[in-house]
Amino acid sequence: MVDKIQMVGCAFLPINRDNKKILISKRSMHKKHFPGLWEVIGGNLEFGEDFEDCVIREVQEEINAGIKHLEHLHSRAMYLNNLMYITVAYYGELLDEPVFNKEEISEIKWISKEELENFEFCPGDVDLLKMGFEKLEK
Repeated sequence: MVDKIQMVGCAFLPINRDNKKILISKRSMHKKHFPGLWEVIGGNLEFGEDFEDCVIREVQEEINAGIKHLEHLHSRAMYLNNLMYITVAYYGELLDEPVFNKEEISEIKWISKEELENFEFCPGDVDLLKMGFEKLEK
């Protein structure tokens, strides 16, 4: 069964509690998978890395920021084209103003829950964002 696992990754939803927004990013057009689609911050787990370290590394690589109050949001297995994608998602606040890596990301944007339908997201990311907005509403 291991040969059916396409990816084990971590996602991070940067939140702004004051204005109830979450930061999303638009994938670069030269990305192999889902070019030009919007997504949550994150990436593949590297061998020997734990989930929290993956999140911290990916946030640093993608938006050059540190994380304040890292909290687990959700873990899931998603099935797409007969392959399994495992994602462990977190949310929290950023310590720094995000500056995106132009090789990986073409744009970033803080959005509200009402704006979700205005973007075309990678598979499964809307569900994670809805969970993140639920946390913001509490």
